[in-house]
Amino acid sequence: MINNPIFCAIDTSNIDKAKELAINIKPYVGGLKLGLEFFTSCGINGIKQIEELGLPLFIDLKFYDIPNTVTSALKNILEINPMFTTIHCTGGRKMMTECMKLKNEMDSTTNIIGVTVLTSFDDQAIKEVGFNTSVIDTIDQVASLANECSLDGLVCSPLESKKLKNSFPELQLIVPGIRSSFDQTNDQKRILSAKEAIDNGADILVIGRPITEASDPAKAAEALLNEIQ
Repeated sequence: MINNPIFCAIDTSNIDKAKELAINIKPYVGGLKLGLEFFTSCGINGIKQIEELGLPLFIDLKFYDIPNTVTSALKNILEINPMFTTIHCTGGRKMMTECMKLKNEMDSTTNIIGVTVLTSFDDQAIKEVGFNTSVIDTIDQVASLANECSLDGLVCSPLESKKLKNSFPELQLIVPGIRSSFDQTNDQKRILSAKEAIDNGADILVIGRPITEASDPAKAAEALLNEIQ
């Protein structure tokens, strides 16, 4: 776990709103996560504007395509050199191996993180899309493959983090699905509190709405930081 493991998910299409929020919470977070909503509106230029605020970045675009397409897109992200970026483990061995080969060729320090199973999935949802195993069994399988491909870490829910940390201690665990008892779960199904997630082996906590939708985002971020210290 880094000194402040909280990465706030900045899910907005408005660059000015994103910058205002980032400045407001900067004293209480370890970094910022910029995902698809932000990127499809603000693009690389928006990422560079946020980068100027001086916080580590997690560019979370969850690449999933044929190896050539993914590595071509990943190259553009690695040139920005965020602390973390994501690809889907279910893209397969060749895709993950080619991504790590590209990272090494570029001498990049970006941590390439494999998404196991989205935290919006439960056993029923995963079977609806054709997987004949449970969520946990699917995670075990793709996590093992990601480790064989030398990825730097995994994205998983806090419910799986303890088992994965025990099985793959060398992998960093990036954990979304963080809520407090008074928060709404929204579309997340596999959730725990920030303190529980850290105790279960999480290295980085991705926290969005509990901070960004709070009446006072800075105060909410500070409370979460105090919870895990």
